[in-house]
Amino acid sequence: MTKPSPLIGALLVSVLASLAVAHTHPRKAKVLTSSLVQNHTPCVAPNATTTSGRPACEPSVAVDETCPLGHDGVGLLEAVVKETGIKVKAALKGLEPTCNGTVLAVAFRIRTTTHCPNEHCTTVDEDLVSTSTCTVTNGKCTIRGTIETGLPADEASGLQILSCGIRNGDRQTFSCGVLMP
Repeated sequence: MTKPSPLIGALLVSVLASLAVAHTHPRKAKVLTSSLVQNHTPCVAPNATTTSGRPACEPSVAVDETCPLGHDGVGLLEAVVKETGIKVKAALKGLEPTCNGTVLAVAFRIRTTTHCPNEHCTTVDEDLVSTSTCTVTNGKCTIRGTIETGLPADEASGLQILSCGIRNGDRQTFSCGVLMP
């Protein structure tokens, strides 16, 4: 059996290393669509148990009690990656009258994996908040705009969404989520 040449071994190592770095992100992950649900404070000191036996806190406390969704209220958020920004569209309807006059904005908490001089790197977590807002009128709100990410186009950076939703000032009033039937 002949021994492979050092040049072929070095080439193989180089190819494998480039494959490991070059394919850290999927080819397509450009659209996020989510329902919006009322955001509640975390349960840190359980004082109750759910009907299924899970530790819980009662009463449930909304992060922003001044702007709740009514019983028939609905919300939807869509985000689409465009060059160096995220095009956002959000719509809420059926907000309680106490929310009328409130200014709302789309917000994301993100972590980015991108290029650094030597290899891929991960940024410090940060908040991205749209400058496009809406003022709730008659229980409705629609936001359309683009949030600049500060990332150059064509870098194949991975933008991990840690949380998304709608803010009233610094309060995350609504979060991306689902309701269990």
